[in-house]
Amino acid sequence: MNSMEIYKVIALVLGATGFWKLTGVLIEILSNRKLKIAEAFSYQAQAEHQIIENWMQWSDTLEKRVKESIKHTKLLEKVIEAQKKQIAELIQQVKAMEKHNEELKVSIENLSEKTHEQ
Repeated sequence: MNSMEIYKVIALVLGATGFWKLTGVLIEILSNRKLKIAEAFSYQAQAEHQIIENWMQWSDTLEKRVKESIKHTKLLEKVIEAQKKQIAELIQQVKAMEKHNEELKVSIENLSEKTHEQ
């Protein structure tokens, strides 16, 4: 074998080795890219799942607060009704006292007239 053929064989071996090395690098780049895309989708899915869980917790909390608010409102309505009844009773008592005061005024005026007449 002459030296030219040896160079050709060496060039062919190095070229083939370089080709396979380049092919390996390209495959690695593509697989890393697919891996990164898959990781991104995974992170997005995790984030969406967390958002959904947060909304569910917020919704449950809000529903609980609404139920508590309804209970509180019902209790307040009972208190208001009791106060309305009490106010109505007090108004009746005030009217009765005013009537009694008028009767007392009349009695005082009658007594006053009787004492002036004497």
